[in-house]
This record gives sequence, structure tokens and C-alpha cells, in this order.
Amino acid sequence: MLTAARRLSAQLVAPAADSSAVFYLYPNTPERYYVKSDTLPDARFRFYDPARQTMVDWGTLGNLGSSARPLWFSPSERQGFDLGAHPFDLYRLVPDSLRFYRQTRTFSEVFFSQGRTQNDNMMRAVFSRTFGDSITFSLDYRAFNNIGQYRYQATKHSGVSAGIRWPVSDRYQVFIIFNSNSNRQKENGGIATDTIFDDGQFGGAIAAPIRLPDQRAQTRIADRTLLGVQHLDFGKTATGRIFRARHTLRSSNQEFKFFDTNLQADSLFFDTFFVDRRGLRHYTRLYRLDNALDLLTFRPKAAAADELAVGVEHTYFRLRQEPRDSAFSNLFLTGRFIAAPTGRLSFQARGALGLLANFGEYRADALLSLDAGRFGRLELAAGSRRYPPAQLYRELYVSNRLIWRQDVKKPVETSLSARYALPAWGLSLQAQTHLVNNYLYFDQRGLSAQTLSPLQVLQVAGTLQRAIGPLRFDNTVALQRANRTDVFRLPAWFVKSSVYFSGAVFAKKMDLEAGLDFRINAEFRPEGYQPLSWQFHLQDSLTQKPYPWADAFIAFRVQTFRFFFRYENLNALLDKSRVFYQTAYYAQPFGAIRLGIGWRFLDGNEPGGSSGGGGSSRPPAGVGRGR
Repeated sequence: MLTAARRLSAQLVAPAADSSAVFYLYPNTPERYYVKSDTLPDARFRFYDPARQTMVDWGTLGNLGSSARPLWFSPSERQGFDLGAHPFDLYRLVPDSLRFYRQTRTFSEVFFSQGRTQNDNMMRAVFSRTFGDSITFSLDYRAFNNIGQYRYQATKHSGVSAGIRWPVSDRYQVFIIFNSNSNRQKENGGIATDTIFDDGQFGGAIAAPIRLPDQRAQTRIADRTLLGVQHLDFGKTATGRIFRARHTLRSSNQEFKFFDTNLQADSLFFDTFFVDRRGLRHYTRLYRLDNALDLLTFRPKAAAADELAVGVEHTYFRLRQEPRDSAFSNLFLTGRFIAAPTGRLSFQARGALGLLANFGEYRADALLSLDAGRFGRLELAAGSRRYPPAQLYRELYVSNRLIWRQDVKKPVETSLSARYALPAWGLSLQAQTHLVNNYLYFDQRGLSAQTLSPLQVLQVAGTLQRAIGPLRFDNTVALQRANRTDVFRLPAWFVKSSVYFSGAVFAKKMDLEAGLDFRINAEFRPEGYQPLSWQFHLQDSLTQKPYPWADAFIAFRVQTFRFFFRYENLNALLDKSRVFYQTAYYAQPFGAIRLGIGWRFLDGNEPGGSSGGGGSSRPPAGVGRGR
């Protein structure tokens, strides 16, 4: 809930002063500028894996880039139809999130990380250039290529998002963005046994037998999107209020495919889904066309900012779920309201109401923020939504045969949350509660299931960052409890800590951080993973005891060049008989070295320049608001 709330309040948080800051904007809100500072090395840089960059880690299949799910319960942010296949959402690029940098010349940034082999790496690259102080081109590229420590575990993902911003005039501007993601994963089903590591003849992770020994099962998911956003300003009043129409048109093609071409030894794994001895295939293709129109008025100044927007969203879907074709539409009325009468108080609300076939569906979120200066910042948030069950809960076909078709009720979710931050003390506290009626899940056999008894989850978390001279302590503690332990199997508590030296060395020419990162969570029954349906599901066979995971690291920055060295999972140096599962049977890797470098190229960027085409590296007065 707080994640969505903080996105709502992003434009109301003023950035800290930073001489190396770079400003950027998003295509849906070009009037708001965000700051990208270069204060690295920091935790986000050295935690290269997206699964470890959140407050509480995501659970993966043990390989960088593998299927992932959050271990910290969070409500759905869905609206309307959804297929329900999201194993790689953590790594995908989204066109709405492409950043357009406001610089006088070229801005670029590159990150590369290498693991223990040449087939264990990841890369990120960002490029932006403004041509003729008017048209801006931006590119974001990401790639994961990891063979993994266990057999037949490789992942290979790539994503690119490229677009232009064209301010045609002072009143009209256009964004055109092409976005593509390609996700491929070899499916080994996890390891068949971990007792091999107890026999004193450790042959490495590669020696462990896997549960899909034929080594033919694979997943391929790809999507291609073309997004166009137009902003037309009708005028501007003497008080700075702007009246605008925004039109968004999005065309997207998605393909989902799992196949196993040899079931000589893999048939037992698939159990209920085993319908053809020649092999299994699950293929779905989804085309969608989104068309949205918003009318809005806002006053973007730092003081007395406000916004009011109303709109309509229509989406046409064409679904190919072998062997069945269908076509249908979603229609929603939308609204958004922001009021910030002072720099310290703000209120925001957004919502959507379903029409026609979506009648009875809705989404509503609200956030109240109070900045009390040196006494801290308080955020209160509330949200509620009702949405249709994802398609894979309702219907599944495998090898052109129907596995299930069932009527399931629409879930209803309600959330309340509060967050208090005291930056002077490095303290942040949050509490939230979620109530889900008609909760959907996949049971121990990987089959769709629904409980009609409400699921209630209570969560409390806190972070504390303190320093004693050059010694830093970063600590996070998170607790969660639920009333339905039969369907809720996430860890009850998490602890993440970092102890490290941080300071300038070598005549203050280098910023250095060196120390330990540590994490541990409560005993729990990790969910299993069914690659055929791309779903995590309940299981009762394996329980994971608390596992102390520690990494040693060194990270430094010299001007705009950054570097880190990590040795991950120090516990494996002392005990190679214990393995750690975040997903049942999918063991996390044993100890390994990881290197990473990052470089930002800023030499040609200078403050100033015309603001008419977005060429200045400084945001316009009163608009410099950061995320």
C-alpha cells in the first residue's frame, strides 16, 4: 500500500541539493521534474540484483533473473483484465517509466556486472540527447545472461525502451516510445535432493540432480509495445494554472510460451498437467489496444500546488489461448485529485470506476502527507479495489486440452497504512493492514483455488541508519502476520543489516565503502513453482529454517566511475551441507564472487540553456520536485 502511496506523492518531495544532479521527466507528467543524484557508491549500486533492492527481498529460483515473487505481502494494483502470468515482472522495462533527461548535451550511463563465469553477467545502459535544443531522444537497455550454478538453470533476458520527446510548440508536445522485452528461462524444476551435499564428497552445485532431468523444458515470454502520448495546453491563467488535454494510445503484443518436448523422465513432475506423452505446450498470445483521454488542470508551483483530472480509458483485447480465441473490451472512468496548499501539507486521491462489462469494478487510493520539518514526515494512506480474477485462475489449456474452467468471484481488497520518517535520525517506521475477500491462490498441486473466508494481513516495519564516525549501520526489521496460515506462507519476520566503513580516502579523491551485508528471515514453508503455468503455489513437503546469509563487499567511486566487489554467501565457506530455499527445491547459490562497474558520462553537460525544448539541465523555477 505504501509503495503505491509513495508513487502518488513522488512529485511532492523536494530533492536534496547535489552539484552532480541530473534532472529528468516522464512522458505522462512532463511538467514535473525529478532528480537523479550521483552519490554512489550506495546500497542500490552494490545490490545489483533487482530481487534485493527492495526493503524485503523477493523470492527467486536461485539464479539472477529467474522467476520471482515478493516475500512481503502487498495488495494488487490491477485494473480490469489480466492474464495472470508475471514471473519476470521484476526485470521488465515499461514504456511509461522511460526517463527523458533535461540536459544541454549527451547524457549516458553504463553498468556492467560479472559473476563467476563469462555466462554470468548483467548490463544496464542509459542514453539521452537533446537535438537542436528541442527534440529529446532517450534509450534504456537492460540484459541478464546467467547460466546459474545448478544444471539447466540459465536465464537470458533483454529489454529496450527507446523514445523521443518533441515539444512541437509551447502548448503542444508529443512522446513516442517503443518498448520490447524478451525473457527466456530454462526450467530445471529445482534440485531433486540436497543430501548430496552431506556425503563429504562435495562436487559443487552442478553435481546436484534436478527434477526435470530431460533438460528440455523452457519458458519464453516476450512483449512489444508502441506508446504515444500527446499533451495539449488550452491556456495558462495569471496565477499559473494550466488547462490540458492528454491523449494516450498504446498498442501491445504479448506472447507466453512453455514447452517440454521430451517427457521420458519429466512426466512425474507435471502430475495433473500431463496430458500428452509426446510433450507439453502452453501457449498464449495477447494483443491489447489502450486508448485514454484525460482533461486536467493543475498549478505546478512548489507552493500551493494542485491538480484535478478526469478521464476515460478503453482497452480492446484479443486473446489467443490455444486452442481458443476471444475478443472483449474494458471501459473505465478515471479521476485524480491533488491538493497541496502549503509545502508541508498535501492530499492526493486517484480512482477508476468500471462501466458496461466492468460494472462493479473499481479502484480508489488516497494519501495524506504532513511534513513537520525537523519533527519528521507522516503519511497516511488508504486504498480499496475490486477487480476480475486473472485469466489463468479461470481457465487453463495445455497442449490444446482444457485443464480447468471455473467460475471464481472477484477479489475485493482494502488497505490502510501509516508511515513516519525522521530523516535527522535515519529512522523510518511503517504499519499497514490488508483485508482480502475472495482471495485467489494456487494449491499444493498447482491448481487454481479460492478461499471465501477473508484473508487479513498485518505488517510492521522499521529502518534505522546510524553512523559512528566513519562506521555506518543500516538496519531493517519487518514483521507480518496473517489469520489464514493455510494459504499465507510468507516468512513472519525479516532482518537486513549492513555494517561498513564509509568515507573519503586517498586525499579525498575516492569515496569508499567496505563491510558486510547480512539478511535472515523466519522459518517458513516456501512456495513451489510450476513452470508450465508460470505460477508459484503452496507446498507441504519442505520447510526452510532461518539461514544467515552474509556478503562481504568493497565499493568505491572516483568522480563518475564506480566499482564494487562482493563475495556472496560467506556461510557456504564454513558449511557446504546447508542450502537456502526461497522457493521450494530451488536452492540459492553457494558462495561466489561478483564484480560490478558503473560509469556516468557528464562532461558535456552544463547548467543553463533554453527551457523551451527541454534543453536545460535545471528544471524551471518551482518545478524541481524529486522522487
